Amino acid sequence: MMNSMTTLTYDWTQDIEPFLATMQPVEGGYSLAERGVVTLTDGAKVFVKIAEGDITKKWLRKEIIAYQKLISAGYPYIPKLLAHDESYSAMAIEYLDHSNFENVWDTDKLDAILRAQEKLKEYKTLFVGDPDFTLESVVGLDSKWVTILKGDGIEHINSKFRKLDVDASFTRDQILSYEAMLEGWEIADDTLVHQDIRADNFGYDPITKQGKLVDWNWLCVGDASLDRTPLFVNMYISGFDPYVYHPEKYDPKMLAYLVSFWLERVLNANEDDNELAFKRMKAQATSVKAAVELLSRNTTH
Repeated sequence: MMNSMTTLTYDWTQDIEPFLATMQPVEGGYSLAERGVVTLTDGAKVFVKIAEGDITKKWLRKEIIAYQKLISAGYPYIPKLLAHDESYSAMAIEYLDHSNFENVWDTDKLDAILRAQEKLKEYKTLFVGDPDFTLESVVGLDSKWVTILKGDGIEHINSKFRKLDVDASFTRDQILSYEAMLEGWEIADDTLVHQDIRADNFGYDPITKQGKLVDWNWLCVGDASLDRTPLFVNMYISGFDPYVYHPEKYDPKMLAYLVSFWLERVLNANEDDNELAFKRMKAQATSVKAAVELLSRNTTH
């Protein structure tokens, strides 16, 4: 175990690596990183993430840096970073043993995740000016409508939705109406956002009514609504409507943008690549369907 003068609890090579063969894998996430729980000599359980491939290594390095900066600055809604290897391509964090990561919501859990998001705004200055933590490094900000409307793009989208068994289809006029909603509108980049905030990235303790965010590789200076709206869409899909409790956070322009973002991803993805690609596409298509349902409120109220 490392001495108390360091910020890390364990040494990766001495304390973590010898036990990787006993790691109990866990499911989750949309990256190729290997994840699992490891029990150490002292009986402690740690959550381990190991990057596979250059792209995943790039994201994990960024995530470790995010952990270091946020923990050092005192951000409270994040697990402890316990160890990482010298190349920043593997890490061990606190195992949130009694936390719930299920996509099941109530008002207490909703308030807890909004507190975590709101508090994050105070740490913006830690990442301003760092090219690895810009919104553009995470999300392509170019217009997606051109790609969607080009040629038979809408027909391809509708065909893919049928293959994915998601009950939604689109017309050219419908897509043009969403595009018109965003005329002159821009995504902000004025606050610090997690940018992948969702149920399986939020370990919630129903006893303390507090939670901690994980998967920090998309942390960036960006738009609070772009961070929150996908979360609210996922809550809505789960059967819990957050807009009932926070109607002031209803943002039709961001919903329309997300429709374009997810549709473009579905259009350009290959559902036959692998199981992970299909899972990602299915989630994106399902999110589009929900966002379109939520957008109907903008025209009926």
